[in-house]
Amino acid sequence: MIGPLPPLKHPLRSSRLALARPLLPLLRPSSSRLASTSTIIADDVTVTPKSEAKRKADSFYISNVLPIALGKWDPRPALAAWREETLLERLHDIGSEIAGHEFRIESWEIARKDGGVFLHYTYVPPPPDALEIKAEEAEDLYSLNALPEATTPAPDSPGRLFLPQLLESAKKHGGFPSWAGQWWADIEGRTQSDQVPGHRVWWNNRRTGISKVGDDGEEALVKGSGAGLSLIQAAAGGGRAWVVKGRQWTEDMSRFPSNRLRVEFDGPDVSQEMLYTLFRPYGRLSDIQPPTPVPAGSLRFASLSFSRLSPATTAINVLHGYSTPTNTADFTARRAGSTGGSEAPPIPLSRLRLYYERPLKAHAIRDWISGHPRIALPVIAFLIGTLSYTFFDPIRAFFVRSKLEGVWDLEQYSLIKWVKQKLGLFNSTLGFFRTSSGGSTDEEGESVGKNAWKDRIDAEKSVERWLSEYPSTFITITGPPGSGKASLVQRVLKQQAKPALVIDCAEIAKGKSDGQLIGALAEQTGYWPVFSFLSSLNGLIDLASVGLIGQKAGFSTPVDQQLRSMLEIVGGSLKDVSAHKQKAHKAAIEDEKECRSVQAEHERRRHLIIRGAYHDGRLDYVSGNGLITELGVGQEPVYEADLGPPPPPPMDDTAPIHGEGVPPTMGSLDRGIMPADIPIPESSRDGDIEAEAETIRSLPIVVLKNFAQRNAKGDLWNVLSEWGASLVENQVAHVIVITEGPTATKALTRALPAKPLNTVGLSDADEANSLDYVNDKLVSNKKDSVTGLSNDDAAQIAKLGGRMVDLETLVYKVRTGSSIKEAVDDIVRRNVVELRKQAFGDDAEDAKSLPWTRAQAWKIVSDLAKSDELPYAKLLQEFPFKGSESSLKAMEEHELISIAYYEGRADKIRPGKPVFRYAFEALVDDPVFKATCQIEYNSAVIAKAEADIRTYEAELTNLQAITANGGDTALGVEQGGFLGIGKSSAIRERARALLEKMGKTVDKQGKLEGENAEMMKLLGKA
Repeated sequence: MIGPLPPLKHPLRSSRLALARPLLPLLRPSSSRLASTSTIIADDVTVTPKSEAKRKADSFYISNVLPIALGKWDPRPALAAWREETLLERLHDIGSEIAGHEFRIESWEIARKDGGVFLHYTYVPPPPDALEIKAEEAEDLYSLNALPEATTPAPDSPGRLFLPQLLESAKKHGGFPSWAGQWWADIEGRTQSDQVPGHRVWWNNRRTGISKVGDDGEEALVKGSGAGLSLIQAAAGGGRAWVVKGRQWTEDMSRFPSNRLRVEFDGPDVSQEMLYTLFRPYGRLSDIQPPTPVPAGSLRFASLSFSRLSPATTAINVLHGYSTPTNTADFTARRAGSTGGSEAPPIPLSRLRLYYERPLKAHAIRDWISGHPRIALPVIAFLIGTLSYTFFDPIRAFFVRSKLEGVWDLEQYSLIKWVKQKLGLFNSTLGFFRTSSGGSTDEEGESVGKNAWKDRIDAEKSVERWLSEYPSTFITITGPPGSGKASLVQRVLKQQAKPALVIDCAEIAKGKSDGQLIGALAEQTGYWPVFSFLSSLNGLIDLASVGLIGQKAGFSTPVDQQLRSMLEIVGGSLKDVSAHKQKAHKAAIEDEKECRSVQAEHERRRHLIIRGAYHDGRLDYVSGNGLITELGVGQEPVYEADLGPPPPPPMDDTAPIHGEGVPPTMGSLDRGIMPADIPIPESSRDGDIEAEAETIRSLPIVVLKNFAQRNAKGDLWNVLSEWGASLVENQVAHVIVITEGPTATKALTRALPAKPLNTVGLSDADEANSLDYVNDKLVSNKKDSVTGLSNDDAAQIAKLGGRMVDLETLVYKVRTGSSIKEAVDDIVRRNVVELRKQAFGDDAEDAKSLPWTRAQAWKIVSDLAKSDELPYAKLLQEFPFKGSESSLKAMEEHELISIAYYEGRADKIRPGKPVFRYAFEALVDDPVFKATCQIEYNSAVIAKAEADIRTYEAELTNLQAITANGGDTALGVEQGGFLGIGKSSAIRERARALLEKMGKTVDKQGKLEGENAEMMKLLGKA
């Protein structure tokens, strides 16, 4: 008989078992569902004092009874808590059938986070001589070499004494219970039944000469293990019942189960082979990471990764606190010493401390991103762009379509219109009441303006004609401010009744930053949602990425590209709106054709009924009239020979007289019988033309209002013109551009260089139309008794020159009690103040920020005060505009002047608006202002003259030097000299010309200085 090996250090869990109390009353405490563990005391058991002294305490761990908590947010433990009572009752029934060795259940303890239940029990171990292992059985145990316990034939092992009975009892009761039901318990049992480590097991029976090979435990039952359990099952457990080998540690911290375990060594390091031997019975290991250097005073540890979560929870509950040899060599030496009969050398042991380790360490993603910015930042930018494209872009397209179709415009709904008509509400949705007379003010004003300006009618007809065709180019409406461009477009849109998108470019151009520019465009187009604040944030991220990785991460996008992306979505929405209208029109046409087809079929049947040839196909099929109907294919055709004579109309015996009906004949009746004989009325011969016209009517209209009238951030005008050109070229929409002058059309021409623009030019009204307009406006006001305008009034109104804004201001002032002369003088006075500030600045510092000089502004003011227009080309050849054409363009942009073009070239310069002519005269008539500006202008001219004189002097000095050094002889042009030409007088002529220019410049300088002296005297008297 083989003697037993020295026992390994195997600390048992301390007994925290209470005395027996009834089970069921303790199954319902409310606090047991809230704690991390719950302990249930078993029933009373009668024991004797003699056996109590020999009792040993141990535990089994039953896994997967409750759900494994994945985190605080996991609701399954709370749901499973309602079944705890039933589950524990079943477990107690299973454990109660274990007998032998005075086995007694002390308590049941729930490990809530791990989803298992501890069975705490005590027993009286059998005497050593009661269970001896035969030599051949011991050899079989050594041959497997699976666990330290397996190599030590311990007949009093709890796994060999009670685990077979526990498994047999569980099998009798249908298996260990589970919170998810028996089907889940069966799955878990099958998953964990294959627990033999290694890929294949082989051993040779030396006594019988029979070799056995099995896969994963097949044919691997060990003799003497008790009730047919494998050696590993007897030592560690199996299925869902496991022997607790260490010291149980239950806690309620926020450490949730993971398939990754941290194994700390309280002692020497344990080898990977030993760790595999210890942990493999509980489930498949996917990886073992050996210990790494740690700070002084810290325990070294290894990391184990299970392939599943459940084996990890089982291992941590049964092996925590277990003391094990560090390697297989120590185990072999120990076994050799025991078999030799001598005392074995001391084997170093290491106590295991097990903890869950998160699969991803804290801030792992953040650390990886910070460690790989060249990869992470572009990928994040790509993902953000993909999210925007797949999620936000359809939402934005929906809101743009809603704006085009007027979904959010309550005034388009019939109910709102009816309420406004009945209650007399304002156009706004605020609901303010207005008087009945005020309800038609807008309509009367519109009709008055249209009747007063007859030339607008022709312009409207031209625009409507272009809108009735396929779009091929821009429709531009130019004209000075107040010429009625916007009102003309509004009337056209109202008559067309097409989906229209009006974009006020002036509001967009007000944006000073990228975010404001994008937000303004989004507001004008209905583009929502828009995250304009991200532009600045993305710029900061790119700036930081340049410092980190030396290149931009791609988060920020140029504002021009962002505007193009937004307008691309708007263009797609315009196309969708057009397609929706065309689809609705086609559906209406199909419905109409179907109705006509039904009517034609009814007409055919009526003719057949009159001739007596109509048969219901269903009756023919039942009665079997004819071969075709008997086959169920259709109805046999009826020919003329098959028809009887038509029934005569009801008549008396007397012959018909004049005016009475005559019996019909075969010829007088319709011969059409079959559907092909009865023509179906067609919709129209020009159906294709009508369909094409409907396609044109379905095209939406895009209005670019106030286009390129001021400077804007970025390349806004080119972006808008290129987008409008794409709409026109792809025949997506008509594009109407409202601008004040030909300068704005340059961007449009660059976008469509090969196609001319459809231009409508509006100008200020002539004198007759202006007088009619003012007179009609004043007469239309019922509070005024004006019946006509005098000659003096007409002369005053003529000063405004037909500018709509000024005429409306005049009418308003006259209605408030001012006379026409007072109103006109006040308008002129206001324009004088505006011109003085806008053209000359408030002070010298303000004048430096102007794109022109004060001398240039005074030149324009003084010359236009004398003449209605100035020649553009001549002005550019004179001081102070010589070589400074940009100053004239800047004045045009600020509406100080207007430039008239002839055949595409600048021709004449006129005041920015007609009233400026009289404002210029008022500025010139102001003696102090005139003196100040004239002195500044003369000083600039004098400075220019002095510079010219210095230039003349320098050139004369050079000519004098040439003459002093030999003159013609030195140059080789003496008589008979160079090319045979006689003596030259070029130096003399050049000197004479320079002296003449110098004299004129000196005279001009003296004259200007004298004029400045007179102006200074005038300023001294002022």
